[in-house]
Amino acid sequence: MSSQLPSNIQPGSVVENRNRLWRVDAVDGNVVTATPLDGNTADRHRFYTPVENIEEGSLEPPDPKKLGNPEFQRLLNRAYRLSMLHGTAPLVSLQRSRVIPTEYQLTPVVMALDMPRVRMLLADDVGLGKTIEAGLITSELMARNKADRILIITPANLREQWREAFNYFFHIDADIISRRHRKAMEKEIPPGTSPWEHFSKLIVSIDYAKQNSVRHEILDQDWDLVIIDEAHQAAKPHESGANETVDMQRWDFATEITDHAEHCLLLTATPHNGYTDSFASLIRMLDVDAVSGPRHDPTIHRDIAQRHVVQRRRDDVKQWFSDSDGQSPFPERDQDEVRVTPTEYEQETYDAVREYGELLMSSAQRSSSKSQTLARWSVIHFLKRALSSPEALRQSLKNRQDKLEDRLEDLDEEDTQTVIEETAGISESMAQANALDDDPGEEYSEEEVGERVERVVTGDKAAIERELDVLENVAEKAERVTKTRDAKLQRLLDETLPNRFQYPRVIIFTKYVDTLEYLEEQIKDSQSDETEVFTLHGSLNEAQRKERFKEFEDSTRGVLIATDVISEGMNLQHAANQIIHYELPWNPNRLEQRNGRIDRYGQKNDEVVIRTMVVEDQMDVAILEKLVQKANNIRQEYGFSPPYFGDDEGILELLKDEGIDAGVPQATLEEFGGGSAPAERESASVFDDQTLDRIKSESFYGHTEVGLQEVQKRQEETHQRIGGQGTLEQFVKSALDLFSCSYEMNVQGHLDIKITADRLQGPDIKREYEDVTFDPNEASQSSDTEMLDIAHPLVQRLIEAVKETALTDEDRYGRTAIRGTNEVSEPTAVYTALVRYVADTKPDPTIMEELVQVGLPIYGDEPLEQDIVEALEESEAKPVQRTSMEKEDDLKDALGHGAFEQTLQRRAEQRRDKIVEQRTEMRAELEKSGSGSWLSGIDDVEIASKDLLTVTVYYGSN
Repeated sequence: MSSQLPSNIQPGSVVENRNRLWRVDAVDGNVVTATPLDGNTADRHRFYTPVENIEEGSLEPPDPKKLGNPEFQRLLNRAYRLSMLHGTAPLVSLQRSRVIPTEYQLTPVVMALDMPRVRMLLADDVGLGKTIEAGLITSELMARNKADRILIITPANLREQWREAFNYFFHIDADIISRRHRKAMEKEIPPGTSPWEHFSKLIVSIDYAKQNSVRHEILDQDWDLVIIDEAHQAAKPHESGANETVDMQRWDFATEITDHAEHCLLLTATPHNGYTDSFASLIRMLDVDAVSGPRHDPTIHRDIAQRHVVQRRRDDVKQWFSDSDGQSPFPERDQDEVRVTPTEYEQETYDAVREYGELLMSSAQRSSSKSQTLARWSVIHFLKRALSSPEALRQSLKNRQDKLEDRLEDLDEEDTQTVIEETAGISESMAQANALDDDPGEEYSEEEVGERVERVVTGDKAAIERELDVLENVAEKAERVTKTRDAKLQRLLDETLPNRFQYPRVIIFTKYVDTLEYLEEQIKDSQSDETEVFTLHGSLNEAQRKERFKEFEDSTRGVLIATDVISEGMNLQHAANQIIHYELPWNPNRLEQRNGRIDRYGQKNDEVVIRTMVVEDQMDVAILEKLVQKANNIRQEYGFSPPYFGDDEGILELLKDEGIDAGVPQATLEEFGGGSAPAERESASVFDDQTLDRIKSESFYGHTEVGLQEVQKRQEETHQRIGGQGTLEQFVKSALDLFSCSYEMNVQGHLDIKITADRLQGPDIKREYEDVTFDPNEASQSSDTEMLDIAHPLVQRLIEAVKETALTDEDRYGRTAIRGTNEVSEPTAVYTALVRYVADTKPDPTIMEELVQVGLPIYGDEPLEQDIVEALEESEAKPVQRTSMEKEDDLKDALGHGAFEQTLQRRAEQRRDKIVEQRTEMRAELEKSGSGSWLSGIDDVEIASKDLLTVTVYYGSN
């Protein structure tokens, strides 16, 4: 047992431990981090040197008595080339992701690397790829051993999207944790172990994480990186003065967890809500001394903050593409409203619902303030359901009637004084979020919250009886709205939907499942058999959603009717370019979130078509004119998506300021929310010119682009040295042949693969892979096409298996080879060596690997020129007229060649000098734009170790 690590063992050197050879990745005191030479980075281990027996090591030279096969050797070299640690690329993560980032998406990565602690606000506009930018930074930190324990905090409805994006694009497996998921997790881990400790990468909703019992468990753990998505929801609510009290539970937790983590990323497309103190609270969360002063009246130090904020508008990126002589990747937007005049039957129904709302408010007057608040939000709920569809209203009325009748049965005949107050398990904030189309949290789905709102009961026996009488009247009127009297449905079937079939597929959004099912039936009845109709909603599991979406994506004429579940976790731009909003959301952000699923980077059509159906009712029209249209005007004039409100009450507050009651019963409008009296509230609209000018002046739009031409150039050079898309495809096919696995090309020109070899089996390996491509552009066009890249589990397993086989297998030995050629006239050896370089970066050195080839005449000392070595590698194989003994003798002499070490050293030094030259040039270019400090030491490169991997003896064919 050794307690002392040999002094010459440094990052990049090779050691022997536990009967295995390892490359040393890092040395930190008594801890050595190393990767096995016959494995990959997933096998990386940390060794505590006092209890290990770590010695210097090196790869055994090839065995001259084993005459290998040239094809096996070529496969072995390819396996090593594909698995080389980062090559010599400046950004080390891109080779192991499916992303093809544009230069503007690399800017945040380069900025992040400039920081000892990564603390960034990613505030790009909707659809520019903030998740991709966050994933690139995360991958880079992981590849540099700067992040392992990662916590992603997001609204509940976006958890699945994050899990899928990180897994698909970056091969990062993160587990969702919630009250429901936790039970299953605890069955998988040792008793008494916390899942927060056991799982290194977790995704959690902010409303679950902020709960007292949960937040303490989270804060008890050490997190390397914390990502907060939709970070504006965690901003400090606006305070008009030092003594004002606001609910800061989300902000308090977000501040604690970001302080707790080494690195943090905040993501939002709308960081500024119109209030300087709320916006500053996000920058304060970065903990970079960019904000000073009291919490309610802060000062933002722009010179500091701008180094930590990336905020580009869509127009900024379009301009960037234009300046770079590139074509804008964004479609044009054809967006308009379809205004529908209700029939007299519908108008009578809306009037009856409003009268019913007045009754609900009146009945709640004798109850608690909470019951009054729930009643107010319930009124809006029923009105919105009525405007959605007659079927949605009918189902809501039936649910309400059933609940009230159950409560009447519970009361005695003489019991006339008891006042029932039943909240159905929902809070005021949930009811408010339901009415205002906001995220209700993770306890219940949106559909469940709506159903519970309909079961809130307030009032005594007489009040319940009166309500049932009124409900009967409303229900009768709702029943009279048949499909031919449903003006919005008829407009959809006769005009809006048929006009959309200039393109093959269209998506119809609705908030309510009852409306979804109603539309499904009516559209199927009205369309020809060639139109396929699909539905997606929250009660479907993940597999069912994917299957249905795939069917829609493959349809030649398809209609997908979906709730917002599809706008939460799926990129729709490859499946469709048209959206119909069947009802008008009250939340402009909800509307834009839907639109942004098709109107985004990667949309293959030149335009997207968006139609929003609006009933000519005072409530719908007020929301349209005062919120949605105003938001669109701001987007066009200012170039950015307008913020939402300081709080949700801002919607009705704004409408009241405009003197519009939106068709909501007056008692509801005046008393909603239970907040401060209007005279006491600070009157500020996020849509007034003063507020918008303040947002523009305090934001960081038009962020200066970091000059990345040199970075991309070096990335491409490394990519070519390792081998591009064709090299990977060739390797996979050859490796599958080696292990007798079958593959064939399908009608799409992609591969279908069957894995039958036992040595390729593993927990992450499937028996069959269908529709496989090596082209990320093709993979992005279909959700069913699987992309094979270097980091794919199957590719990684093939690399490992090829190494194991070609290094040790007697029958498929690959470290030696004999070939005939027309390119030489005397026996010549080509040596392929694995050379490791180490750059003196801080705080940790960076290891790089390359395969270096040199050639020598076996019986001469003058090295071959590199172009001759490359010509030999590419030459056509010819027969070899030599005995086995002659071949073994020549191999032995080649391996003992006196000039080999000196030739390899000289070639390795030439490559090192070239790397230094390129990196010095790259660093100088980046430093011109103030973003080169992360490259400090990157051009201080030394040779760390060398191992001879393979040798090939070439004989002339004559």
